[in-house]
This record gives sequence, structure tokens and C-alpha cells, in this order.
Amino acid sequence: MNQTFETIGLEVPSEKAFNYLAERAGDQGEATQLNRRGAVLHGRCWKLGEGLEVWTVLYESGSGDVFYADCRPGFRARYIQTITPWALTEYDEEGEAVVHGYCKGTDCEVLFELQNLTEVGPGGFRAQELQVGLCGLAYRARVRKGPPKARWLPLEKAAPSRAAHENDWSLSGRVIACKPLRNPLSGSELYWIHLDLERMKLEVLVNQRSLRGEALAPGVTLDAEVWLQGHVLDEQALRSRYEGVDQSYGPVSFWSALKRRN
Repeated sequence: MNQTFETIGLEVPSEKAFNYLAERAGDQGEATQLNRRGAVLHGRCWKLGEGLEVWTVLYESGSGDVFYADCRPGFRARYIQTITPWALTEYDEEGEAVVHGYCKGTDCEVLFELQNLTEVGPGGFRAQELQVGLCGLAYRARVRKGPPKARWLPLEKAAPSRAAHENDWSLSGRVIACKPLRNPLSGSELYWIHLDLERMKLEVLVNQRSLRGEALAPGVTLDAEVWLQGHVLDEQALRSRYEGVDQSYGPVSFWSALKRRN
């Protein structure tokens, strides 16, 4: 029923299964909320582990009526992209928001489903530049050898008959790194892949069952069709992302900062 959930290793074959997943995410997810035009959006982020998530959003109208607006899969990207300029479009009653913008310093366009609107709140969208973790959840992917020919196109242009969402993209790039993952809930085998698309680098998550072609390894080419989603990082999240000592700095650099000024 919902192909996007298969990308993170969850099978949702019916409306009943979809509703059960939404209820479970609502019960077990971390709660956040955001006031919007006389209504309230209640976000629930159910963290499954390994960066995998299920997001559900409840819409509470001004009259107090509450209903499930959306339920969708997610993955927290490991690397940060700077998006500027950018524009945010919200569909409150559908529990959705999309960001349209460009990777800083390039003409590379991105349009993605914003997962954590309620988590970041209005304060995270006042800057001219957005710090975003982007990851494409792959509907299908193929590994091939030979020199890559980078591609980054809206799927509605590359293959209109297969485009289901405005944030569907067709891509081709060189594999920089890859790592197997396992969905802790379903046990499904997945792959995290970091790609060089020339104009930008992008993380992609692929279900092992959807991967075709040659053996996956750094240096090969990956062709894929993805549902692009991302998380905006606010100042607090940026400060908490400690990734170890920057090896490009020598010890002298640290000591020079401690010089006493007479």
C-alpha cells in the first residue's frame, strides 16, 4: 500500500496496517507540538534505532477535533547540507511540509519532505541558511560498474509514469562509502550509501530487496529513484553534534588560542 515504508524495511500492505503503525508511533513516539493558525500540530517521532524513524502528525483544530494527518518513514542523515535560498510550504491539515531550495554555492536544486517541523518550531526557520540532514529513501536502486555520469533530476521529468510525490528524484552517482544496517523492528536488511553527485553529496537508504546489479562497494555507480526527506537542525542540535577531534587542526592551533594578551 505504501511503498515509502518499504524503503526502511517496514511492510504496510493495507489501510489497517497503516493505521496500526500510526497509532503505535503515536503511543511510543517522542511528543512535540507547534501552534499553527488557530490549530495545533502534534508531532510524534518513534525512533526505531540505527537512525530509522516513523513520524506521525496529529492535527488539532480550533474546535478541539483531533485526527491523524500523516504517518511517514524517516532516516536521520549523518552529514549536514547548507540550503540557501530556501522556501517552506506547509499543508497543516495534511501534517506535511516541504522545503524547496538550493545547496549553498551551487545551482543544485532540492525539494524535500520536512520531517521535524514540530520538533524545530518556528525559531528554526528565521535564518537565511538552513542546516539540513538530507537522505533519499530509495524505491529502487541498481549498482553498476564503469565511470559514473552524475544525474540529479525530479522523477517527474526523468520518468513521469513513476513519479508519485513532488519530492521524488532520479539520481546517479559514485559510491563514496556504504554500510549495512538492520531495521531493529522488522529485521530487514538495509544499506546506508553516501554518494558523490558532483554538484553535491547525498546519503541514500536502500532496502536490500530493492537493490539490483553488481556488488555494492566504494567506487561503483549507483542509479536510484528516491523519496527525498530531511531534518532541519536548530542551534541546539548543531551544538550537540560533536563528531570528535578535527584532525586537520594541529596541537599548536589549540595552544595559540590560550595565549595571554598583555
